Amino acid sequence: MLIEQFFDAGLGHGSYLVADPDAGVAFLVDPDRQIETYLAAAARLGVLITDSFETHIHNDYVSGSRALADLRPITVHAGTGSALMYPHTSHPDGDEIKVGELLIRCIATPGHTPEHVAYLVADLRRADDPQYLFSGGALLVGQIARVDLLGPKRAGELARAAYETLRERVLTLADYVAVFPTHGGGSACAAEVAGSRWTTLGFERKHNHIARMASARFESFSAAISEGLPVAPAYYPSVRAINTKGASAASRARLPFVREIEPNIVRIDPRPPHVFGAGHRPGALNVVANDSFAVRVGATVAFGSPIVILTTDSEQADRLREQLAVIGYDDVRGYASPDPAPGEQTRRIEQLDARAAAARSAAGDILVDVREQSEWDAGHAPGAVHIPYENVRARAHELPVGRRIVTYCGGGIRSSLAASILESSGRDVANLRGGFTAWRNARLEISMEK
Repeated sequence: MLIEQFFDAGLGHGSYLVADPDAGVAFLVDPDRQIETYLAAAARLGVLITDSFETHIHNDYVSGSRALADLRPITVHAGTGSALMYPHTSHPDGDEIKVGELLIRCIATPGHTPEHVAYLVADLRRADDPQYLFSGGALLVGQIARVDLLGPKRAGELARAAYETLRERVLTLADYVAVFPTHGGGSACAAEVAGSRWTTLGFERKHNHIARMASARFESFSAAISEGLPVAPAYYPSVRAINTKGASAASRARLPFVREIEPNIVRIDPRPPHVFGAGHRPGALNVVANDSFAVRVGATVAFGSPIVILTTDSEQADRLREQLAVIGYDDVRGYASPDPAPGEQTRRIEQLDARAAAARSAAGDILVDVREQSEWDAGHAPGAVHIPYENVRARAHELPVGRRIVTYCGGGIRSSLAASILESSGRDVANLRGGFTAWRNARLEISMEK
């Protein structure tokens, strides 16, 4: 048995190719929309993908199971409660599926979502005993996946389900079972996840504080799983709806160069903050082209919006379009120059060092901390206003009109996006270069007030 993990650091998403090379077959667990990656890996191993297993209907990325099934005669598997609207096989708790000499047992594990299942796998060439658990969000490395994504009315019910799942379905497994979760570090589907991308039941039973809380009272467990959660990106409900219906493969056509940008099109400028700040097109949003590019677009741009990527590098534009396709942002019209067109006014966002930002604050500018709640709680600039970057557009009205604003985050990237959102609404804004890390390094005062 061979296991190959594919990890998207920006989404914190792990998917898996599990192969029986002797039988020449393999299956996938929670694949994303970049199906060519899995097909290439299967070809390299000399195996044929015959099945794809979904642990739950995903909020954070577009599943590739439907797209792969459109290309190849594979079977898509899910739990009985998934209600997928495309061809698949539903499995009740305890149902077993065989792929080569690999036996996959479906385990109902509600909590992260009501339809959630995990897959317990045995390599029959070695033993009937299961050796591997593909846990989805039921158990992560040092955490479990959040239970509040379907709204507050369902959160209490799902918290109770997650509690019972751990106590009765997951933590009863043998210590030696290796655990391969779907959500890892960087995923907004959980609070902070440990850096490892796989673990064992025994290790989690001993070192996962949420797993330990499952042996305590439910009220304590419920309180623990609500701590430190990041803001859920706004695109999540739309992606869950797409995955229920099933998505086709993303377009592979090259993006065209666009010379004129219509007013309703969102302009995404992927350059570094200091380059963006030195001069950019009116209305451009600074979403830096790193691993988190797609998530940050999904957190700040309305789902379904038409987009143009401001770059002269056609290959970069195509790569960023591929990242956006993984979260269902398919209406990318093309790419265009990041430099202002004739008749457009050049916009600038000043990049301040930490001491200059502190001086501005002392002079009356508003410091806006756009980090997550857990980051804010660990220390922030005195007098700062806390608005996570995902909420800046909706909460900009809370900031007094007529006063200059200085945004900051951990390193200056999220805050540059927040600054560009505020600038596009007419606010006078600067960005703290290097973020709160620079503030700490300058030995400036830090407040711990909640």
